[in-house]
Amino acid sequence: ARPDASAGASRAKSTASSRRRPAAAAQGEEAGTTTHRSSASAGGPATVNAANVDTVESEELQAELEECLDTVRWASTSVTRESLQDLKAMQRPAPIVREVLEVVAMLLGSPQGKWEQLRRFIGENAFLARLQRFNFQNIVTKDQFRKLREHLGHPEFDEELIKTVCVPVVPLAMWCRAIGVYLSKTKFKGGGEIRPVAGAGASQSPQHHERARSASNDQTYMVFEPDLEHLDFDDLRRVENLTISRPGVGSITFHGATDCVGLDFERIVRLEIGEVLVYPESVSKPPVGTGLNKPATVTMYQCWPPNGSKLLQDPRSQERYKRKIKQMTEEKHAHFIDYDCASGVWKFSVDHF
Repeated sequence: ARPDASAGASRAKSTASSRRRPAAAAQGEEAGTTTHRSSASAGGPATVNAANVDTVESEELQAELEECLDTVRWASTSVTRESLQDLKAMQRPAPIVREVLEVVAMLLGSPQGKWEQLRRFIGENAFLARLQRFNFQNIVTKDQFRKLREHLGHPEFDEELIKTVCVPVVPLAMWCRAIGVYLSKTKFKGGGEIRPVAGAGASQSPQHHERARSASNDQTYMVFEPDLEHLDFDDLRRVENLTISRPGVGSITFHGATDCVGLDFERIVRLEIGEVLVYPESVSKPPVGTGLNKPATVTMYQCWPPNGSKLLQDPRSQERYKRKIKQMTEEKHAHFIDYDCASGVWKFSVDHF
């Protein structure tokens, strides 16, 4: 979740607009779950011979490869000039942001070691075209793949965690991972398995998946408390403790009295799984203390840890992960309140947005 602003906007009191992306990537990003494909049909033979096994494995592999290619295409087209400007504007980026960009530069054949070099690299006019036209199947060398595999194995190189640190760099992280998975199953077989994009940061609980899918499909609207439609003009000028929430996703409570007259919530507030933005268009952000740019408490749901089912069985691992979330929260100049691995609820407050 990001208490600061960046590009993008959402809809309030209406169906949230969907962004184009492959289904597996979307499910992994929003629900934190892994999609499993089954090739066996009901009522089939009780025994399976070797030829059938080979056929099933071949079909599953082909599906995985197509999924990787879809993710590579989606990720490369999701990187925009605006998101690159957000990255270039960072003076002291989080280590994982820098690492992702270093991996991208390495794959594109322009390894960079310093942040100023990386900023110039992503600012080149040809960067987006290079990203979208990159023929990784033929270009990536064995040495590049070895370095890629090493980076993808780092615990911090997890799309769900990266999403809580810097949203604009997430598509680039997914681009790297999808390339790594594809090459590990084709050109550079052998070695340890690379976790797929859809499984990154995933909890293995099917209940989590069902909850997330329900929230995503059936409850994509925002709820206002108190209900602004039932307030007259004078009441709208002073709404106490306004709460904007999205069922199954999260909520923001703005402390004190808020003047809601003339506020375009559709452009001001964005709530998605693992992400909260207020005034995403920085040019429209009012002075601190005005509008919604004021103290607030944010509660985010479905913020599951990576390998969640394992963490739930280890109190010490839970505590270490909670400390990590606390550190990330404070690095975003927010105030950590609580995080629960078991429920996936993350709560923090901000002085302003």
